[in-house]
Amino acid sequence: MAGLLVVGAQSLIAQSATNSAPRPGAQTPGQHQGATPEQRKEQRVALLKLLGLTPAELKGLTPEERQAKIKETAGNIVAELQAKKANGTLTAEDQSRLDRIQKFLAHAGHKKAAAPSDN
Repeated sequence: MAGLLVVGAQSLIAQSATNSAPRPGAQTPGQHQGATPEQRKEQRVALLKLLGLTPAELKGLTPEERQAKIKETAGNIVAELQAKKANGTLTAEDQSRLDRIQKFLAHAGHKKAAAPSDN
C-alpha cells in the first residue's frame, strides 16, 4: 500500500511540474519567442539603421507600404553589396551587413509564405 502512495505522489509531483511550466514554443499571437516588446523595438530600429532608413521616412505609411519600402531598400542594398562582392571589393563589414540583410529578407519571406490565404 505504501508503495502505491509513493508512486502516486511522484506522479502528482511530475504532473504539477509539467503543468505549471509553459509549453516550449507556446506564445501569444504577435509575440516573438523570447523577445520583449522593448527588444523587438530595438531590433526594428537596428534594422532601419542597417538599411539607412529613419522612422521619420516611414511615418504616415500604411503597414503594407512600410513593409514594401523596407523590402525594396533591402533588395537594393543586397544588389549593391553583391556587385561589390563580384568585383572583389566587399569588406568584412559589408559582408556582415549583406548576411544580416539577407537573413532578414529570408525571414520576411518565410513569414509571408506562412500567412494564411484569404480564400
